[in-house]
Amino acid sequence: MLKGIFSKASLALSLFLFSFIAQAALTHISINSRQFELGQHPKIKLNIVASSKDLSRLSIHLRQTNDDKESMEELMVQPISSFMLFAIGVEDVSDPKAKLIVSEYKGNSWRQFAVLPVFDSPFIKETAKTQIKIDKQKQLPKVVTQAKPKLASSSQSVAEKPSTSRPSTTAKVLNNKPTSTMGHCYIERQASDTLWRIATRYQSEWDLNVYGVMMAIFDANPQGFSKQKIHLIRQDVTLACPSQEQLNQYGNKAQDKLRFEALQQQHRQ
Repeated sequence: MLKGIFSKASLALSLFLFSFIAQAALTHISINSRQFELGQHPKIKLNIVASSKDLSRLSIHLRQTNDDKESMEELMVQPISSFMLFAIGVEDVSDPKAKLIVSEYKGNSWRQFAVLPVFDSPFIKETAKTQIKIDKQKQLPKVVTQAKPKLASSSQSVAEKPSTSRPSTTAKVLNNKPTSTMGHCYIERQASDTLWRIATRYQSEWDLNVYGVMMAIFDANPQGFSKQKIHLIRQDVTLACPSQEQLNQYGNKAQDKLRFEALQQQHRQ
């Protein structure tokens, strides 16, 4: 009798934990950079860490206010790599205080996950190397729901900041493997190597400046940095080589340096 009760209780607990873990998909999202300026339509790269490969439960809107009128556009989203997304819209952004509203579908409802100021992120000029072509077949599928995300107004988002707590599940690599000419390649390193030292060693091999190499390594290995901060490289993690697609995002030393320093300053705050 007691054995049966404990068995049922154990099963119920297991189902509850499985349900929680399955829903706790998104653990981190931030703006990596933007490829547009004020007055242009949005093109934004996002860093992402999730514990589920199913990103159909993710929704990204751009909110802006002009002449006291608030507008909201849902952006098209396409994976670039396992840890990076590219979001693009068609409406020009004329509000310098525009924000990205990131929502996640949990249980039976949409929940706001983060509010990200767009123009606080570093600007990277679009070139032939950094340009990303939208492929409709690669766009994230959308979960079929009865209700659309309930998005807070500007006044609400100031008073009610999104929770900074993260699910306690371990973040896993998403299943969207980037195209790469390097195959299964891992970075050779000593335990005491800094990110700068690693990048200096590989810049000739990858035909890229040291700042671009550091950024590409970070893009390919966010789990290799404590708290996903670029100045806190971990010594106990094997680092994968960036894909050719990730390396192609960089190439202008002056811009790469500016981008690296901006990200480093942001992470030190």
